[in-house]
Amino acid sequence: KASEVPTIDNMGQGCRIAILSPPEEAGGHEVYDISFQAGGVLSRHPHARGAVEQLSVIEGRVTVTSGTVKSDIAQGDTARYAADVTHEIAALGGPARVFLIVKSHELTG
Repeated sequence: KASEVPTIDNMGQGCRIAILSPPEEAGGHEVYDISFQAGGVLSRHPHARGAVEQLSVIEGRVTVTSGTVKSDIAQGDTARYAADVTHEIAALGGPARVFLIVKSHELTG
């Protein structure tokens, strides 16, 4: 039930993170529904080496920055980017909502 989904309100600025994946998958395959207020930003330190994120915009627009690469993503668009570098998601021009999948795995070799 929606009322039972754990949320994080103190990570980032002006955003609410609903944790959709089960706790035992933390650090492996994580799924989030993130709502941003106008001007909301979620800045993250690098995850484990080889980690990637896939973000789909449900409402509004966001800017995604991964390392030195910056992209504006609109409603209905999806971005895939490295999450093993400093990365950030920021609402662009108003409130926004995104669906985020984080896949973490160590690369070998």
